Amino acid sequence: MTPRHRLLGHAFCALLEHLDPKRLPDHGGDATTVIVTIDHTQLLSTLGAADLLGGLDEGCISATEARRLACTAHILPAVLGGKGEVLDLGRARRLFSAIQHRAMRIRDRHCRAEDCSTPAAWCEAHHLKPWSQGGNTDLADGILLCNHHHHRAHDTRYETQRLASGDLRFHRRT
Repeated sequence: MTPRHRLLGHAFCALLEHLDPKRLPDHGGDATTVIVTIDHTQLLSTLGAADLLGGLDEGCISATEARRLACTAHILPAVLGGKGEVLDLGRARRLFSAIQHRAMRIRDRHCRAEDCSTPAAWCEAHHLKPWSQGGNTDLADGILLCNHHHHRAHDTRYETQRLASGDLRFHRRT
């Protein structure tokens, strides 16, 4: 008998495969998207595995499943460090683009507040150096924060500290 969580996962995949993304609301500049990252050699292997980003139980799916999903999906190669898409916009735009959100989701994987595990798909892009103070709209100045921590980052009652890991720690000012 198939476990309930697996049945729910299959049902969710079927739903995503049949919904028209043009009719869904945007969140973080990107319609509902499941990101699958897989090395090319793993994709070609029958025993390979792909990383799945976007849910509470992020994990792996088989290369076979990744190829099946690719049959009906738009293929968005994640070229880390490549020049395929513009990821840094400097001061040309205030808000991060959908492409930048995708890149941050792949890089950060979850909210970057200390000890927060909110999945990247539920997070918002935040300028480490505020736009109003000359911050750039680029990946080096962007970080993903869940709604709660994003509000805290803008709350003057809190001091924000950047940790060696790149995560943020919030302290209530006295």
